[in-house]
Amino acid sequence: MYISFVLAMGALTLQGCVDPYDYPFEEKTNYLVVDGAITTEPGPHKITLTTTRNIKNEKNAFRLRVQNARVTVATSSGRVERLAEQDRSGVYYTSDDFRGEVGEKYQLKIVLEDGREYLSDSVELLAMPYIDSIGIKYGAEKYVSKLNSTLESTGFFVDAFVKIQANQSSYFRAEWHYTYLLNTNGAAPNTCWVNVVPVVYRVFSYEASGSNSSKQHPLFFLPVRGVMFAEKIKVKVIFSSQTLSSYQFWSSVYNTTYNQGGIFDPTPAFIPSNIHSLTDPAEIVLGQFLTSDVKTIVREIYAQDFPERVDTGSPWADICLRYPREDHSTITDIEPHDWNE
Repeated sequence: MYISFVLAMGALTLQGCVDPYDYPFEEKTNYLVVDGAITTEPGPHKITLTTTRNIKNEKNAFRLRVQNARVTVATSSGRVERLAEQDRSGVYYTSDDFRGEVGEKYQLKIVLEDGREYLSDSVELLAMPYIDSIGIKYGAEKYVSKLNSTLESTGFFVDAFVKIQANQSSYFRAEWHYTYLLNTNGAAPNTCWVNVVPVVYRVFSYEASGSNSSKQHPLFFLPVRGVMFAEKIKVKVIFSSQTLSSYQFWSSVYNTTYNQGGIFDPTPAFIPSNIHSLTDPAEIVLGQFLTSDVKTIVREIYAQDFPERVDTGSPWADICLRYPREDHSTITDIEPHDWNE
């Protein structure tokens, strides 16, 4: 995803130049991109193989999806798992019973159809620090509208409370999504569930200290409207342990993707991979092979948690499936399987 973003931003930058430089684009740029992880969640787990593309050099043929590769994951306990490609998609899956274990080490090997070979570093699956709870605090946050006006939204600041063991360095990543029930006044279906999955995350690090400690970490701001309280807002935060290398990788991706280009922002940098070409050690490979201990924490928010009086009804007079969507959201009239869990 970050490769696509960087290419898009580069295109916008060139469009804004007064005298654009016509770069020759003659060199090879369709580098292998690896995206995948082995986690403690139930399988199957997937590895996606793609290539970058040279958008201007017509002599440089490319395939965005890397098909017919031989992909295996070897464990430090001696198991070798062969991944199966699904529908020539460039996405390779483990078996359903393959599941990561804390303390185990994993190594990815890729052999392409043309014989080129790649091998990842041996990556240990580290334990996720203990997440004590998810806290919410009512407040307001300013934002810039699509009309470039500064507005204010009320809602909840969501924090994580983490317990860190003594003498242990820890790194982890947090991402989140939330779901709410929507009732409308139109024809059936008039009850739907809206699921919002922001394309943002946070990464955290702790250096080893001589004592146990508890930390409170801000995660995100959840803007709230009355219609979201027809029943409840169900917030899920997914935490995944990281190695030092993967923490540095996600930090670099975050800085490249989300910083706004201020004078104090870090400059864009090349993001190193932990996957290397055995055929040509000088070849550039992009992406990371990751391992993670995954923990999910759920927090439900109700109208009584909101200090203001709210109207939970919606004036929407059409079926709920046509309700105006939020950014990065989906709407369904099928109740989520875990809605009442």
